[in-house]
Amino acid sequence: MIKIALSLFIAALLLFLTAEAFSALPLLAYLTPAFYQLGGLSLLASFALLFVSLLLLTGSQILRGIYRYFSGIERRQRRLWFVQGKLEQEHGLFFHRRLQTRYFLEAKRQRLVRANNRKHSRSLAKAIDRDLAAIKTQVSPDQFKTWRRQNQIYRRQANIEGLIALQQTIITHH
Repeated sequence: MIKIALSLFIAALLLFLTAEAFSALPLLAYLTPAFYQLGGLSLLASFALLFVSLLLLTGSQILRGIYRYFSGIERRQRRLWFVQGKLEQEHGLFFHRRLQTRYFLEAKRQRLVRANNRKHSRSLAKAIDRDLAAIKTQVSPDQFKTWRRQNQIYRRQANIEGLIALQQTIITHH
C-alpha cells in the first residue's frame, strides 16, 4: 500500500513537470491545466492512501496490543508481578514490624530496669537507715546527719553506686 502511494506521489511529480514543460511549448499549452489537475489528483490520492495505510497500521498495532494484553502469557506475567510486589511489600512490612517490636521491647526492658533500680535503691536506702539507726549512738551527731542526708540524696537520685559506697562506709565505721 505504501509502494502504491509512493508511486502515485512520483507520478504526481512527473505530471507537474510535464505540465510545466507543456506550458513552455505554445503548441501543447492547452494540455497544461489537465496535467495540473491530474497531478493534483494523483498527489491527493497518494496522501489519502498514505493516511489510510497509517490508520490501518495503527489500528492493527492497537488490536495486536489488546490481544497481547489479554493473552494468557501476559495475564500470568502481570499476576507474577503482582505477587512479587506483594511479597516485597510484605517483606518491607515484616522488616518494619520487627524493628518496631524491637523498639517497644527495648523500651519495656528499660522501664523494667528503671523500676527495678528504684526498688533496689529504696530497699538499699531502708537498709542504710536501719544500719544508721543501729549505730546512731556510736557516731557523732554531725556524722550521723551527714550520712542520713547523703542517704536521702542518693535515694532521690536513685544512685545505687553512691548508696553502696555509703553503706560500705557505714559498715566499715561500725
